Amino acid sequence: MNPDSRMAPLAGNIVEQLEADIIFGRLRPHQELVEDALMARFGAKRHIVRAAIQELVARQIVVKPRSKSARVKDLTPAEVEEIYYMRALLQREAARIMPLPAAPEALKALKEIHVRYVAAASVGADQDLIHRLNDEFHLQLFALCEHEMLCKAIAFYTEASNPIRSYGISDKNWLRRAIAEHTAMIEAIENQDRAALETLVVDHMQPSRQRWEAMRAGA
Repeated sequence: MNPDSRMAPLAGNIVEQLEADIIFGRLRPHQELVEDALMARFGAKRHIVRAAIQELVARQIVVKPRSKSARVKDLTPAEVEEIYYMRALLQREAARIMPLPAAPEALKALKEIHVRYVAAASVGADQDLIHRLNDEFHLQLFALCEHEMLCKAIAFYTEASNPIRSYGISDKNWLRRAIAEHTAMIEAIENQDRAALETLVVDHMQPSRQRWEAMRAGA
């Protein structure tokens, strides 16, 4: 992003809105991101739009070939396999090194996010809010490992998998399972059951991936 503080908020807003469009299928794989159209939509200058697109490229959900327009990335099965391999590796390691018992205030913050997530899912809140609360939960969960660089790596690969992770958010069964697994993670931390936590943080990723693979196979 451009370091100019006057442009960062607008560019950041464009990034978040376009990312949500991609995650929830309003922008489809291979769809072109036309700068003029984005300038008109967001009332932004070209350099602002370009900064936003560059950030989406950095997040690995948009591609920008040289001398061509930016397009929504279409992940291949091989790329998905690699992303999920890295997520499993990193998330299991975060659970392995997490200090137990966890710091009381940090655990309290995790529980508070979980309550908000359950409430949003229970009342059928919009997908964007449920997705954001889900992200907040996982960010706070892995922050408990107290390893900043590991958390950044987890966030990087989580971001790369966003178009896949969103596939279950509108499904009630998926949401019920996610809530149950979040609850189980909190219980494992409270019980200092590291083995259960290591298993949960890896198994928790699989339903969205399986749903994505099934939908892609049926396309």
